Amino acid sequence: MSRFIFILLFVSTIANAQVHYLPEDTVIFNRFLQYSRSRDAKHCVSTTALYFINTPYIAGTLEGDSDERLRVNLRELDCVTFVETVIALHLMLQSDNQTFDNYCRILQNIRYRNGIINGYLSRLHYFSEWLENNRQKEIISLPVIPPACSSFTPNVSFMSNNCNSYPALKDNANLCKQMSEFEKNVNLLNFCYTPKEQVKGLGTNIKTGDIIAITTRIKGLDIVHTGFAYIQNGKTHLLHASSDAKKVLISDETLHEYLARYKNHTGIIQARIID
Repeated sequence: MSRFIFILLFVSTIANAQVHYLPEDTVIFNRFLQYSRSRDAKHCVSTTALYFINTPYIAGTLEGDSDERLRVNLRELDCVTFVETVIALHLMLQSDNQTFDNYCRILQNIRYRNGIINGYLSRLHYFSEWLENNRQKEIISLPVIPPACSSFTPNVSFMSNNCNSYPALKDNANLCKQMSEFEKNVNLLNFCYTPKEQVKGLGTNIKTGDIIAITTRIKGLDIVHTGFAYIQNGKTHLLHASSDAKKVLISDETLHEYLARYKNHTGIIQARIID
């Protein structure tokens, strides 16, 4: 009983939504503020991202057995929560309100469709919709970079076809059906993407801190991995939460070498944070 009460003490309400976090998350947040002030990270996405080097990779931290709530976890990250966390901290640093509460508000705005939590389906589950919705919110831009730009249309159906793999959808036929309807809307989107064979030729069109979303040929999926571009010695690498290495790192290989290693990777969509 005492442990149950302890956890409840760290469930607060921000922007009309419950926020779930642990005491360690606020400790990490405060350490980040000290780190950012010592490195002048206010206008540098990559410096914010580098703070999380060696943070453990853990998938599925946003799933739970309760109603949908904003889950804040600075202790463990997957590729998407890493990108969301870095962007939210970066934007928080640019504001006059550098508090944990404000960080949570910004994170909610990034993670949920139009920034509103209204059940499981209000979360931006497919990264292509995440990109478009955050473009509409003017958090990111989606630069068109000719001549390497090709048309990319999502063809998602993975979640509705695998409802048993998701705790919130399992044994809930109505919610699964609604997910299928959301997927139809995602499939109306269209993006500019660069086929992986042409990524090496992008050169200076990729900048450190750009969001890199990796497209796939896996049936029912749109984007299978994401991270940030990081330029070292004039070459583009990927700064990301790696499921292979089980931690946040900068890949040793260049981005185009990384893409070539995975047969199901087809290319990248670039996005850029709007300061």
